[in-house]
Amino acid sequence: MNARLRRGAAALAIVSLALAAWAAPAGATPAPRLLAEYEPVSHFDPSERFLPTKVQSFVADSDLEQLVGGRWVVADPAPDPGDLPVTGGTSWRLNQTSCSPASDLGGLACYGAAADQGSGGPAVYGRVAHDGDRIVLQYWYFYYDDVYSYPFAPPGSLWQAHEGDWEVVNVVLSSDEQPLFVAYSQHCLGQQRPWAAMPQLGDTHPVVYVALGSHANYFSPGLHPFNSMCVPLQVQLLLRGLGLPQPADVASDGGPSAGPNDVGDGAVMPIHQIDDDSPSWMSFPGTWGEQQFLHAPPPIGTVPFGASPQGPAFHDVWAHPLATIAGWPAG
Repeated sequence: MNARLRRGAAALAIVSLALAAWAAPAGATPAPRLLAEYEPVSHFDPSERFLPTKVQSFVADSDLEQLVGGRWVVADPAPDPGDLPVTGGTSWRLNQTSCSPASDLGGLACYGAAADQGSGGPAVYGRVAHDGDRIVLQYWYFYYDDVYSYPFAPPGSLWQAHEGDWEVVNVVLSSDEQPLFVAYSQHCLGQQRPWAAMPQLGDTHPVVYVALGSHANYFSPGLHPFNSMCVPLQVQLLLRGLGLPQPADVASDGGPSAGPNDVGDGAVMPIHQIDDDSPSWMSFPGTWGEQQFLHAPPPIGTVPFGASPQGPAFHDVWAHPLATIAGWPAG
C-alpha cells in the first residue's frame, strides 16, 4: 500500500470511529434492540374493534384539509404520508372521507370496516429518548378511531368519539440500561409505577391492559375511574344532573393480545422506529382526524366537543418525557 492510500485509509478509520462515537454512547445497546427488549404486551377487550396499526392506510383514506376563512377546504384528496405539510400548525387536518365521528355511536361500524380493510396489521412506533441521565423508551400506538361508551348507562346513550387516536407507553431506564419505572398514557394524563411492581412477561416486557374504545392504558384489568382532571366540567355537571357516576374505563384481558414475537401467542406487533422528523409525517403539525363529538340524551344530542389529536412529536411527553411523567400520579 502506498503512502497516499495509507493516509486515506487512516483518515477514513478516524472518521468512522468518530461517527460511531457520536451515534451512541460507549457500550450502549443499539436502539432497535433496546426497543425490542422492552416492547410491551398489550391485552384488549373482546369487543375492541381496533388494534394499533400503521398510519399509511389512514392517510390514504383521508382528505388533507386546510382551515381557510373559518371553513375546512380540501387541499389534497389523495395525500401521501411523505408529502404532508410540515408548517401551518392545526390549520391542517386529515379527514377520513367515508366515515364521521358524528354518526351513530361515533361511526364505530364505519371506522371498524375501514380499519379491517386497510390497516396492514398491528404496529407500534418506537423511540429512544435521552433525558438527563435517563433513557426513555417510548412506544406510540395509532388507532383509526376512538369511541368511548360510558359504561353506566344504556349502550349508545352517552359516548364520545374522534377520528385518529395516539397513545404511548414509556419505559424509563437508568444510564446503564436498567429498568426503573413505566408510565402509561390515560386521557389527558397517565399513571406511573416502579418497574419492580409491574406485571411482566419474559422479565422485560411490561403488560398493558387497553381500555375498550378509549385505548387508555392500565396496569390491571377492571373498571378504572377517570382522573377528574381529564373530565371537562360540563361533563361532570351533566352526569351529576343525571344522577350518574363519573366516567370510567373498562379494561379486560379476555380479548386478543399483541406485542413482541418472543412472548405469548398473540399477534406480533412490529416496531417502526421514529424520531423528531423521521419518517417525514412525524413533522405534520395538523390533527389526525376531523373533530371530536359528544353524544348525550336529549336535549343535548350529538355536539362538537374538541379536536382530534396531533401526532407524537407535538405532545408534551415527547418534548419533555420525565417532566411530563412526573406530573402523572402513581398507579
